[in-house]
Order: sequence, then C-alpha cells, then structure tokens
Amino acid sequence: MDDTRTRSIALLLSVVLTLAVVPASVAGTQTAQETLTVDKDGSADYRSIQAAVDAADSGDTVEVRPGTYYEEVRVNESITLIAPDRAILDGSRFTNGTGVTVAGTAEPTVTGFTVRNYRFGLVANGTSGDWTVTNTTVIAADVGVYAPNTTGNWTIDDAAVASTTYSGVFARATGGDWTIRDTRFVDVGGDGIDVRRSSGDWTVATVVVDRSGADGVDASGTTGDWTVQDTEVRRSDTGVKAIDSDGDWTVTDLTVRRSDTGLVTAFSGGAWTVTDATLNTRDVGVFAARTTGAWSIQNTTIESRQQGIHAVKTNASWTVSDSTISVTAEQNAIGVDARSASEGWSLADVSIESPGIEVAE
Repeated sequence: MDDTRTRSIALLLSVVLTLAVVPASVAGTQTAQETLTVDKDGSADYRSIQAAVDAADSGDTVEVRPGTYYEEVRVNESITLIAPDRAILDGSRFTNGTGVTVAGTAEPTVTGFTVRNYRFGLVANGTSGDWTVTNTTVIAADVGVYAPNTTGNWTIDDAAVASTTYSGVFARATGGDWTIRDTRFVDVGGDGIDVRRSSGDWTVATVVVDRSGADGVDASGTTGDWTVQDTEVRRSDTGVKAIDSDGDWTVTDLTVRRSDTGLVTAFSGGAWTVTDATLNTRDVGVFAARTTGAWSIQNTTIESRQQGIHAVKTNASWTVSDSTISVTAEQNAIGVDARSASEGWSLADVSIESPGIEVAE
C-alpha cells in the first residue's frame, strides 16, 4: 500500500472518531424529547412543577403525579404539561395568584389539572403562541382563563370553569382563531365567554353555560366568523350577544332557557343562519334591530313573553321557515316585529301565537 493511500485512510478514521465523540449540542441542534416527572414526595425527577418546567426544553413533557401543589407555574417553552391521573394546583397560599401563566411565543398543552383558589386560573396576556387546554377544571377564581390581546390560536376542550367572580373565559381583543368545545361554565359571575372586539374566527361547540351573571357568550364588536353548535345557555341575561359585530354566524342546535333574551345582535353587519334552535326566554327571543346582514331562521322554536323576533329597521332580507313563535304577555305582545324594515321578509310554514300582534310591519 503506498504512502498516499495510507495517509488518506488514517485521515478518514480520524474524522470518524472525532464525530463519534462530539456532544450532541455541538454536532447538531436536534435533541431527543424528554419526559420530566414531578411528585411532591420526592420519588420523581422533581418535587415541584416549576422546577421541572424550568428544566424542560421545547417539545418536552412535564408529567405531574397526583397531589396538591401550592405553586404558581410560569411556562416559557412549548411543552406539554400533563397530569395523567389528575393533580391539583392550589393558590390559597398566594394573594392575587395565577395558576399557569404562559409568556411570549410559547405554545404549550395543559391537560389533566384542577386549578383552584387563584385570581386567574390560566393566564396569557398578549402572547402570540398557540395554546391547547384539555381535561382541565378551574374552580374558585376571579377569571377562569384570562387571555386578552393574544394573537395565537387557542383550543379549550373537555374543560370546566365554575364559581368565578367574573368571566369564565376573558379573551377580549384577541386576533387568533379559537375553538371551545365540550366545556361547561357554571356559576360564573360575568359572561361565560367574553370575547368582545376579537378579530379571529370562533367555534363554540357542545358548551353549557349555566348561571352566568351576564351573558352566555358576549361577542360584541367582533369581526371574525362564528360557528355555535349544540350549545345550551341557562339562567343568564342573554344566550349569545353580538352587538355591532361584522362576521357571519352559523348557529345550530342552540338552546337558551330561563334567560332574558336568546340572541342580541343589534347593529350587526354579518349574515346569520339559525337552525334547530330553542329559545325559551323571559323578554325577547331574537333582538336584531338595525342589522344589515341577511337572516335565515329554520326549524326553530321561540317561546317568549314580549316578542319573538324584534327586527325593527333591518336592512337585509329575512327568511323564517318551519318554525314556531309563541309570546304570552297580555299587553304589547308581538310575534314578529319588522317595522321599518327596508328589505323583504319571508315567513314560510311559521306558526305564530300571540295575544297581541302576530306580525308588525
């Protein structure tokens, strides 16, 4: 073997051996995702949730074992924070505490926790990352989920918020797309979901709001498109409020009971399609004065005391079909109030019962 070939083989072996011992942090940026465990009894990797979160890198999982953890947790990385067998975050030892706070661009998933006795259960004020919250309950807080001015996309799934001083979800002026499904809001002091002035598209599906101090959903001033389906609002001021909103709305299988008003959409500009709804209210079923978008109401039952549909001074076409409207007030009862409407109305196969006026034009 000549000297040149011998030197080439030696050089190749040297390179291979060098690469074999270079640390992963030097050889490349990709590292394996890890699972960091937490148990307050000391049997896991960490005793506190915050210590494990601080040690985690983006993509890692922090797995919390059952127990009650008196902590405020701050998340700065895109991690999964999970309690597979449930764990409790308790803020009773803090003044104005926050359960889980996410900062900056982090995109965490939080699942499996009961969060109680904090001022805010979950917090993300002005963040830009996407959030996922599943199988989590917030109890005895001022606000369940506090996320104003965020721009990321959010998913809240299989969750519950109960016994809050103010709103269940407070997400005013947000810019991302949100989905809330399979979630209950019970005994909340403000709105179940307060998203005034938000601009993203929203989906609310299989949601129950029971005993809110204000409205089931307040989407006034929003500009995105909305889908509300298989949702029930009970014992609240309004089922869905969307005053001065501009997006298009599709509402299917909405039930509003023992509330003042079913839908309040005055001054809105988007198109509304309402199908298979039941609105059993004390005052008005649908309050849509001065709206400029087209309306379609199908297969819907409205039972109210004063007015079934209040659509005075609307400026787009209305179609109501295969529906029942019943009002019961002894004075000033009106089934459909469409006075001063500038576009055509169509009532097809609609049963109207009113001791006063059935249709006011």
